[in-house]
Amino acid sequence: MNDEKLSLEVDVLEGIPQGRLLKFVGDLDYTTTTKMSDAITKLQEEGALYFIADFSRLRYINSTGLGALLFVNTTLKQRGGSLKIISMSESVFEIVEIIGAHVILDIYSNLEDAVAALQKDLRSSHAK
Repeated sequence: MNDEKLSLEVDVLEGIPQGRLLKFVGDLDYTTTTKMSDAITKLQEEGALYFIADFSRLRYINSTGLGALLFVNTTLKQRGGSLKIISMSESVFEIVEIIGAHVILDIYSNLEDAVAALQKDLRSSHAK
């Protein structure tokens, strides 16, 4: 997805069936949330269920962008999937923390930790 304020690069997550790595570049706000949500919905329709969102190049998020992200997170959990977020800048984390979303979202410092947590989730869900 490309927009003048946000691009979303998508890669397959190696070793995670139905997994995708989403690289956010730019700003996630009221002007870009619909395109972000539509892109993730399309990936879900194509069979993706497990997402890691790389925020290392996300410059800004506002309450509208965060609300859309929380909606995606809830929808994925209802479908048995998950969303992990990595490499969040301090300025983006401050907004997430002020709103209180840091207690709802699964946030990791790097890709390796998020993949390990996702693999653990998959093992425990298969054991049920």
